[in-house]
Order: sequence, then structure tokens, then C-alpha cells
Amino acid sequence: MTQITFRSFIIGLGVAVASASAQAPKSQLVAVDNGVASFHVRTNIPALEVSGKSASLQARVRMHRDADGVKLERIEAWVSATTLKTGMSLRDEHMRKRIFTTSGGEVPDLRFESGEVNCPGVAPGREATCAVTGTLAIRGASRAFSIPLKVRQEGSGTAFRAVGDGVVKLSDYGIEQPSQLGVKTSNEVSIHLDLSGKEADLVATASGRR
Repeated sequence: MTQITFRSFIIGLGVAVASASAQAPKSQLVAVDNGVASFHVRTNIPALEVSGKSASLQARVRMHRDADGVKLERIEAWVSATTLKTGMSLRDEHMRKRIFTTSGGEVPDLRFESGEVNCPGVAPGREATCAVTGTLAIRGASRAFSIPLKVRQEGSGTAFRAVGDGVVKLSDYGIEQPSQLGVKTSNEVSIHLDLSGKEADLVATASGRR
């Protein structure tokens, strides 16, 4: 019977670890600096609706590819509430005060965070829908939030675009429906996200994480 010495065991273990590291998925950081976040809300007057947007949405997405597509390891997205505009300064001021300002007078960013998300089918020139679940913070309060994102890998494969639509209920955050001059908004706010970014970093680890 062949005896396994301690030295040969250590050498074999080192080879196995090196092989696993070489075959491990590589993590990329996709950075978004000028995404668009827009919203749309109905009012108690059928002919009147309120819309607004910000072109200052930022995001950082850590991801890696495998044989089935793309796995999003972590998503962080945020936008300053002060950059959301409706086209009317008085209404913007009213919105910031009633919806985004805390009891302490602060106006924190709107922030979304998510853990791992599988996006099978994402490949250059192809689009796939990814069910993204995480938390959305408004006025400093975090609540569970889900949004389907249509993700497309573009060009040489280092550029990505993602668009998605979701609904936020103001009551989930303890926010009263704003009203002014007899016009009251709905409790449900439709939001739309449009993000485009490129790989900004490349890190290889044995587990696919830092």
C-alpha cells in the first residue's frame, strides 16, 4: 500500500487550491454613474397625474458570469432625493418636504440594496429578465422591495443595460399621501429605472467574492 507522507499531502492540497482558484468565476464591478430614475403617480382627479425623474442615479453591481448566464452578487443603487424634478419648482419643494424629509430635517438618499440574484440567459446581444429582491430605503426607512430587471449584455460583453418597473406604496414607509389645493396623490407610486454601465474592475477569487 502506498503511504501518503505529510509533505505529499501538503503539496497535493496546494495543487488543489491553485486549481480551484484558476477555475473560479471572476467577479466584475459594473459602475453606473448617470442612470435615470423616474416616477409616475395618479391623483384623485382622473385627468391629472404627476411625473418626475432624476438623471443622477448611481449604482455599483458586483457580478460574475458562469455557463448559465450572469450572477449578480451584490447591487447597491442610490439617488439624491433633491435631484428628483417634476417640472414645477413649487411642487418639487412640496414633494421633498412631505415625502423625503425626516422629522430631523434631513433629506437622505433613496437607496436600494440587494444580495445574490441569478440572471440566466444573459449573453452578448441577448436580454434576460432577472427577479431582483432587496431593500429600498426612503426617508431613512428600509422596506422589502422587488423589481424585475431586463438585463442586456451589449457590445463586446463589458457593457450592460438594465431597465425595470416597480411599485412603491407610500403607506409602507409611514408617508401620508400628499395633497394640495384639493389634489391628492395615490398611495401607489410607479417607478422606472434605466441603467447603463461598464465593467470597472476585475477581481479573481477562489469563491467569486472579496
